[in-house]
Amino acid sequence: MLPPLHAKSLSIVSFISIFSLTWSPTISNAGTVVRFDTVEGAFDLELFDDQVPVTVNNFLGYVNTQRYDGSVVHRNSDTSDPVLRDFVIQGGGFFLNDPTPPSDTISFANVVTDPPIDDEPGGGVTGPSNVRGTIAMAKSGTDTVTSQWFINQGDNSILDSPTRPDGGFSAFGQVLGDGMTVVDAIGDLPLPSDFGFGIGAPFNDLPLRNFSGDSIDDIREIHTVVVERIFVFADFNHDNSVNSADLAILNNNFGNSNADFEDGDADNDGTITGKDFLIWQRAFGEPPTSASATTSAIPEPTSVALAACGLAALCSRMLVRARQA
Repeated sequence: MLPPLHAKSLSIVSFISIFSLTWSPTISNAGTVVRFDTVEGAFDLELFDDQVPVTVNNFLGYVNTQRYDGSVVHRNSDTSDPVLRDFVIQGGGFFLNDPTPPSDTISFANVVTDPPIDDEPGGGVTGPSNVRGTIAMAKSGTDTVTSQWFINQGDNSILDSPTRPDGGFSAFGQVLGDGMTVVDAIGDLPLPSDFGFGIGAPFNDLPLRNFSGDSIDDIREIHTVVVERIFVFADFNHDNSVNSADLAILNNNFGNSNADFEDGDADNDGTITGKDFLIWQRAFGEPPTSASATTSAIPEPTSVALAACGLAALCSRMLVRARQA
């Protein structure tokens, strides 16, 4: 008679069964997922790689060169205006520098930008609409998109039309899960005008946190919403590619119940499990800076083999731990 399966072994069998039903090496409908780490909290976005590849590629070009890291959210439109209230938060354009004595006033530096990209169709044609929770690139006119992004807090489909003087805006991603709670918290922060002073465009709507001053000279970086970093999901070692090195990190820390993202905890629940492997597998092989890459692409045989080997290694590790328990 076969001995009864240990409870942990049963969970492993369940994971393998679910994986065999879930994982398809040829088709993945998910887009590239990126995480925004801000001083107000983190949120994740799934990008529309296949619908607006030029825009996604442009955005990831800034992400993968860390040019957004340390920049500030320089605009929220949470005003008394009933039209603009809960409109957007906007960033990706500026860094704030604390003053160097004898100066008392902050200064702003520009994010280094690439040449502007051509517009992709607005939501009124074929592009995704600017509904609540979507992200789009800011611009001043047709074909002027560089680095600045904005996240829609409301249904802003009025921005979709390509007949607008600015050519319209296409959303290129969607905030996931409860991430809008962070976005809305940023949008609810007070502005300089709430403290009785102004700064001047484009910083009139600079959101301020933990601030109690009465002039621009009282503002410091700690009072602003800093985007500490934006990175591609499952890139545990932050080398701008989801590859075998990230799988090795996950494998080496598998089962860790006090884990950080850099340990392989892709879903940031504190424990490294088979779910984290599935997230790695989804992201694996998607070159983050390829404008022509789509998430329905068929991976190379080496990609399939590596993912399969990774699954085998994880299952082996799980079985060993189950026997030891």
